[in-house]
Amino acid sequence: MNLDWEVLLADCVDFARRLIQTPSMPFEEAAIAEVVAAECHKLGFDEVWIDAIGNVNGRIHGTDPSLGALVLNTHLDHVDPGEPSLWSAPPYSGEVRHGRLIGRGACDIKGPLAVQVYSMAALRRAGIRPHRDVVFTGVVQEEIGGAGAEFWVQNLDYPVDLVILGEPSDNQIALGHRGIIQMWLTFHGRSVHASVPEQAQNPNYALAAFLQKLETAQSQLKSHPILGPTTVAPTIIEVDTKSTNVTPAWARVLLDFRTAVESSNSLQTFVHQLAGAWPHDISDAWCAPNTPFADSDAPIFGFYTAPDDAKAVRVQEILGTAVGHEVPFTRYQFATDGRHFVPYHLTMIGYAASEENQAHVVDESISLAKMAESLRGHVALLREF
Repeated sequence: MNLDWEVLLADCVDFARRLIQTPSMPFEEAAIAEVVAAECHKLGFDEVWIDAIGNVNGRIHGTDPSLGALVLNTHLDHVDPGEPSLWSAPPYSGEVRHGRLIGRGACDIKGPLAVQVYSMAALRRAGIRPHRDVVFTGVVQEEIGGAGAEFWVQNLDYPVDLVILGEPSDNQIALGHRGIIQMWLTFHGRSVHASVPEQAQNPNYALAAFLQKLETAQSQLKSHPILGPTTVAPTIIEVDTKSTNVTPAWARVLLDFRTAVESSNSLQTFVHQLAGAWPHDISDAWCAPNTPFADSDAPIFGFYTAPDDAKAVRVQEILGTAVGHEVPFTRYQFATDGRHFVPYHLTMIGYAASEENQAHVVDESISLAKMAESLRGHVALLREF
């Protein structure tokens, strides 16, 4: 393949820097969508468009229109950079230091976004058409639930054979991730003046006892052989009063479960058993206050592609040849937009240069060397899959 890889990487990194220098918090992605669209036009994509919700899309036509498309999916938004003084470089500077590109979104997900776009650009520069259509889609609002991904898949009007998610996988092949279920556990009591605590039924004690049990009891929950164990994290704790001299009438905790094997019903049973006899209830944290969960024994999961799936095996073969070493399978710890594509029966894998432990942290960064390897891998996938 007649391609100057050093120039390709330099152009890709320059694009990633410009992406970092364009802040794009959720609901504020319009500016970066225009930057991406302009780049795709400049690079000679056959089609470029921004849809009604603000997702930016670009297509390169393949030689066989009967084949389903290969979709490269990333998102446009990022999390808040937090206190800028904690960063060693300004969070929107896109500074390159010691072989790494630094800035909010460098890892999650502007570095991988740039790799996806420039892997498509590589085909245009080399004068090569892929077998199938290759479509880039950069969606909005991933960091706050995935409205952009939902809009994309609900309005999909072309066949898709494989989606490659650009979420951090350290140049390994992510086969999926656990699903999320969040619930409020509320303990009810009797509120009194704090000077007479013996007359109260203080739910703080029930909540404290529950949390002590939870830390060790979560080991009882089931594990998926690939996607890993079920975990639970208590996150937010609230009471009904802000007065310092009143015992609360209720106290509640938000429980964030990640699982690929437990169901809504089994997790509620687990929580009820730990909560014991103290008056309490469980409600769905994603719905209106006090909304109970619908009964379901179905396992909760994000997405999962089995390691013996023919498409996953083919991706592993192509990548291994392209980069000169075996590319292992892995899984994501966090959730991705891939979970929104499962009801539409799309096959997915994750593949990106960035490391998971760099997501959402101060001094977030991505390795330029790993971007270079990821470019080679992506270009091979686009040519051969």
